[in-house]
Amino acid sequence: MEPFLFVDFSRCIACQACWAACRREHGGVSRLHLLCFQEAAVPLACRQCRKAPCAGFCPEGALVQEEGRGVKFLEERCTHCGLCAAACPFGVLEIVPGPVPDLSRCDLCRRRWEEGLMPVCVLTCPTRALSLDAGGAVGRRRRAQPAAFPVS
Repeated sequence: MEPFLFVDFSRCIACQACWAACRREHGGVSRLHLLCFQEAAVPLACRQCRKAPCAGFCPEGALVQEEGRGVKFLEERCTHCGLCAAACPFGVLEIVPGPVPDLSRCDLCRRRWEEGLMPVCVLTCPTRALSLDAGGAVGRRRRAQPAAFPVS
């Protein structure tokens, strides 16, 4: 199971603490996207897809699928062509313009995660709406208790 950031939308209070923490952690650019509408905010992050379209479309092999660890970005190979961003079905990859363009995507705070630490957005969320699902717990919960949708 590939790790990913799970969002419990019923707990999110749109405080943007996760976005601000991500921005601090990554040098002024948040890798977490917030889709804001009315009084709600939906945190969006790289889903670390098992068969990642971004990695498949990258002509330079700058995005590499690592079994059980998600998608790794190899900066030295990236030409900033933007094909990965176009291929992302969630719209959470972007090329950040600047003197040296950069690929902005959530890597689950890979450096921290490899040290046994949680991503900063998870640690910062005051309502615990964010969690790191590295062992498939969300899938097991969904199979055990499927979502009930009201029928009109």
